[in-house]
Formats: sequence, structure tokens, C-alpha cells
Amino acid sequence: MLAISILDGRNWDKVKAISDYFSEYALIRYRCRIEIAYLIFLSDKTKLLRKLNTQEKNKLNKIWHNFTFGDALKIKEIEVEINHDVKAVEYFLKDKLAKTTVSDIIPFIHFGLTSYDINIPAYALMLSEFRSNILIPKIEEVTDRLKELIKKTKTMTMLGRTHGQPALPTTMGKELAVFYQRINKERNLLGRITPEAKLTGAVGNFNALVFAAPQVDWIKFSREFIGSLNLLPNLVTTQILPYDSWIAFFDCVKRLNNIFLNLVVDLWWYISFEYFLQKKKAQEVGSSTMSHKINPIQFENAEGNLGLANSILEFFGRKLSQTRLQRDLSDSTVKRNFGLAFGFCLLAWDSISSGLDRISPNPQKMKRDLDNHWEVFSEGIQTYLRIQGYKNAFELIKNKTRARTFTKEQIFRLIDSLPIKLEDKKFLKIKDLSEYRGLPEKLADLATQE
Repeated sequence: MLAISILDGRNWDKVKAISDYFSEYALIRYRCRIEIAYLIFLSDKTKLLRKLNTQEKNKLNKIWHNFTFGDALKIKEIEVEINHDVKAVEYFLKDKLAKTTVSDIIPFIHFGLTSYDINIPAYALMLSEFRSNILIPKIEEVTDRLKELIKKTKTMTMLGRTHGQPALPTTMGKELAVFYQRINKERNLLGRITPEAKLTGAVGNFNALVFAAPQVDWIKFSREFIGSLNLLPNLVTTQILPYDSWIAFFDCVKRLNNIFLNLVVDLWWYISFEYFLQKKKAQEVGSSTMSHKINPIQFENAEGNLGLANSILEFFGRKLSQTRLQRDLSDSTVKRNFGLAFGFCLLAWDSISSGLDRISPNPQKMKRDLDNHWEVFSEGIQTYLRIQGYKNAFELIKNKTRARTFTKEQIFRLIDSLPIKLEDKKFLKIKDLSEYRGLPEKLADLATQE
């Protein structure tokens, strides 16, 4: 009731998974994970400290595997005292190992590193694992529902509209399949982006590491360490990673949201045309005064939240592409708000999924609207006349049909008035406008198979 955001307020139940990746607790846990991974990697790949055995490595990894809320609070208490968040993690780990069999390796915790050698891999892992565990499964939840709707409606002929005006016959399933294919293409692109990370020191030159241990190939070490985290190493950096791969990640999510936005707006229109009926839930109220109403609020909420998400994602791209000289701190507070953008994404995608569950196609209304607009067949008539050799076929039909509405009977009378052979007139007198819908079923199948 007192939350200032719908994410940690009224809609917390729909987005709480984000806290496992982008909360303060999650960030601290990921920092511990990187510090420990670095310590173990130093042991494995250099002679600076002794080799840790399997049992000792497991003991170290248990610190972040079994990381608790209480552990995070201890680190926050240290941070309050020393006023440095990453150094607080280092002190916590030193205290954790002080009375263990690995206390001798304490000097190598955070050895030769700057805070961003921990923060950057931590955030990159957060992005990568959030994508795999939360983002892509949620996208697939929406596309699975959309695919089912495509299967139901791929043979349901309706009136297509261009510029908002009656155009040509199509099917609902084929039109939805356009969105399905667009979403899948972007989802696949998202899955192929590997976030970059760095371990290069305070200004990107490995200064302290090379000075203290020149015998180690630190470029090779950095490349292999970042790669061991399934991240893409960037070796040419300042203190701050050039965030371009992260920006590509955000831009991909932003493009996905734009596709979803296009989808929900079209679905809103189809509902207003009554091409989809909204399922009634007896206990729900659609209006505080108009008792008859069911409003498409899921798609409307999605529209608003997609806009919020994209405004934040767009800002990430602008802000993170800039830094002053070798480092400034203005990106730090921005990165701490990654969860805000993704929260609005998840909230919107959840609304779309819920909205798709609440609609059912109305093929009778689709057909009725189409049957009231036989003038759309004028394209087929003039195109057929062209193949029969009529040079001014378009102009002939345009003069008879432009800005007019035709019934089936009226279009047949137009056909009878044309200076063409009787067999041509018989060919043009189709029984139903569904005969003039092209290949929408094949196209819908093609999109969903791909």
C-alpha cells in the first residue's frame, strides 16, 4: 500500500522473480560470486598462491551458493562503516575465511583489482542469466499462446485494412503470424548476444597486476577468466567497460517491446471491431457505471508498461554509451535500475499473455464485415482484365468503384457491364470473398513452423 512503484507494490507478485537478479541483495551475491571465482582462478592459473583442492573450492563456492539475506545485511553494515560497497564484500569474505583452512589465501581476495573488475562481470552475469531463466521463457509463454490463437484463426477470413480503410481479404491467423515471426526473430537475436565483461584494472592497463606479478600473462588470464563465466572478454577498456554489447542487449529488448506494442494495439482494434470477443468473468466489473462493459484492460495496461520500459531502455543506451575520461560514477546508479526496465517488460508481457487467454475469435462478425465490402474485389477484377490484354483496366475499374461500397450483387452487375467475354464474367463471379484471400493459411503455417 505504501510502495511508490507498481512493480514493488500492487504488481509485485508478477515481477518478484526480478529481485533474484537485480535487487541490492542479488547484486551483493553476484559480487561475492565473482570475487570467489577470481580467487579460484588465480589458484588454478597462476603460481601466486597455492593450488586449492576440490574440497576447498567447494567450501569457497558454498559462500555464494548458500548466500543468505543475513550475509547481505552484514555486508551492508560494513558498507555503512567504510562507505564502499565492493570493499565491503572483500572485508566480508576475509572475515568468512579467517578461521578456516584457506585463511592463508586471504591476501589474494580482490588482488590487484578495481571495483569495476567485480561489478562489470557481476552485472554481465545478471543480464545473461536473467535472460536465460526469465526473459526468454516469458517471451515463449506469450508466443505459445499466440501460436494457439494463430492455429484457431488461420482459416477465418476477415477484411484487411490499409490506411484504416477496407483493403483486401486476409485471415486473422495470418495477420497474427506476422507478429509471431517478428517476435521469434528478435528472441533469437537476444539469445545470441553475449554480454561483454572486463578484468583490466583501474584504468584498463593491468597496472597493479603487472607491477606485482609480471611473470603472469594477464591478458591471457583476463580473457580466460571472463570466458570461464560464459561472458565475452573485452581487453581494451578504461576502468569502465565500453557498454556497447549491453546496449545491443537493451536495444533488442526494446525492439521486442515495439513489436509487442504493435500487437496489442492491433488486438485492441480487432476487439473494438468485435473480431474478438472478450470472455466474461461473472465476478468482475468492467465499469463503475456502465454495467454492460468488458474493457480490454490487459492490452491497454501492456501498452502503457511497454512504453515505460522502452523509455528506460532507451535512456540506458544513451547514458551507458558515454563516460568521462577513464571513469566517472554516473553509470553506477543507472545500472542499479536495470530491474526497473525489466520489471515493466515482464509486467507488460504478463498482461499480453493474460489478455490472449481472455479473448475468443468471432468469425461470424469477420465474415459479415467482409461481405459488406465487395468493392475490395475490384483489385482482382482489374488485375484479371490486364492478363486478358485490357490496357486501361485499372482506370476502367477505378472510375466505377472508387470511394464506393459494393454488395455482392452490385459487384456482379458491374462485372456484367464490362466489355468482356461471357466465360470471363463467369470466372470473375466468385461465390465468396474468401476465394480472393491469396495464401494466408500457408503463410501462417510457414511463420509458425519457422
